[in-house]
Amino acid sequence: MRIFETILKKLRSFPDGEVSEIVLGWHGSIVLFRDGRYGLGSVPTRRNLETFESYSSQTQRLLNASAHELVELMVSPYPQEFAIASAAASALAPIKTKGRPLSRFLKDLNPKKLYLIGYEQPLVLLFNNLNLKPFVLDDFSRKPRVLPSWVGPHLLNDADWLWITFQALRDRQLFSLEKLIKSTENVVLLGPGVPWLPDLLSWLGIKYVAQPRISHSKANHLLKYIAAGGSCWDCEFLSWEVYPI
Repeated sequence: MRIFETILKKLRSFPDGEVSEIVLGWHGSIVLFRDGRYGLGSVPTRRNLETFESYSSQTQRLLNASAHELVELMVSPYPQEFAIASAAASALAPIKTKGRPLSRFLKDLNPKKLYLIGYEQPLVLLFNNLNLKPFVLDDFSRKPRVLPSWVGPHLLNDADWLWITFQALRDRQLFSLEKLIKSTENVVLLGPGVPWLPDLLSWLGIKYVAQPRISHSKANHLLKYIAAGGSCWDCEFLSWEVYPI
């Protein structure tokens, strides 16, 4: 958990913010601060109905929390807390430069062994359409080329490309596979919700961050889109880009 504590310490070095609005949709989350900052976060896949329970006191605590208090929930077992925490984290530490379009980045890939930790269906479809044929490590999906996560330490030694969903922080795979990640040549951390902490990400072995970039002129449209259950993968107000570290 030292990694998580380091992430929190770095995020707390950014100015705290008073939360003005929280949007929690089916496939994305948004946190807005009163000073104008905002961030887009990840919503975990609906896998365990029990953890989707909510309580009045819990909801009230989320509404009253500051930005620094929200990011402490990034390893919470409650999906809504992780979703809100990841949005707050990306608002505190946003990526301010323009990246390379994800579609172009993928076309230039020529992997020998490509693995994805965590099943992200839109990305898997993109991989398959380009004939990249990834192996996916995931304990809940029952799809072709999807393997249980426990085989990861045995298979990842020969991976030349490794893509990791940001939920790997929440389920702690990012911690348990730390040594393998650092020894892999090309590692991509997939957003949304990844805070831009390049020194720490580089130390973890991450070489790239793939994350949707928000069009600031369309922020209000994006808020409504996510609130209505829209996905970050098919939203015209977002452009998926890859950022080297």
